[in-house]
Amino acid sequence: MEKINKIKIIFGLGNPGDKYFNTPHNFGRDLLFNLIQKNLIFCNNNYNLAFYKNIYLAISNRFMNESGIVLKEIIKKINIKNTEEILVIHDEADLPFLYLKITFNKSSSMHKGIESIYKYCGKNIWRLRIGIQDNLRKKAEELILKKLKGKKLKLWQEAKKKNNKLIDLFLAKPIYKISIDKTFLLK
Repeated sequence: MEKINKIKIIFGLGNPGDKYFNTPHNFGRDLLFNLIQKNLIFCNNNYNLAFYKNIYLAISNRFMNESGIVLKEIIKKINIKNTEEILVIHDEADLPFLYLKITFNKSSSMHKGIESIYKYCGKNIWRLRIGIQDNLRKKAEELILKKLKGKKLKLWQEAKKKNNKLIDLFLAKPIYKISIDKTFLLK
C-alpha cells in the first residue's frame, strides 16, 4: 500500500428514496445526506457531490448494487488517481449496532454495494463500517431494510449529528494513522 496523505472523497452507500431512509442499509448515505445537501456542488441522476471542509462527499442516486458504476463515474469527474484516497461508509451486519470499524482491502462479506465497488473500482479502498447487529444476532437480510424505531431510531438520529466530527477525523491525518473509537457514534 502506497502511503497517502489524506482521504479525498467519502462515499456513503445506500438506496435513494424515503422508503430506505433510516434503514440500516442506508447508514452511509443517511450519515452524509444533510451535509451534502448544504454543500452541494454537483448533482445528476447518478449521484450528488459536495465539497465540505476540503473533502468531497458523495452519495449515489442509484440502488446499492450499482454503487461501483456510480463511484467509478465520480472518480473520473474529480480526477482521483489513487483509490486509496477513497473512504466508503456502509452498514455492517457483523458489528454491534452503531459500532465502527475501519478496514482496507478486506472481503466484501457479501455486501452487494461493496461487491459492486470492488468490481468497478478495485479493492484498494478504505471502508468505514457501521454496525447494524442486534444484541441477539440476526441474519443481515432480517435487518438491513427494516425502518429503525424507538431507541434505535433515537440513537441513530443522535449519531448522525456527529457526522462533521467524524469527517474531521479523516481530515486531521492520513487514514492509516487514524484510530477511531468503535463506540464513537454512541457517545
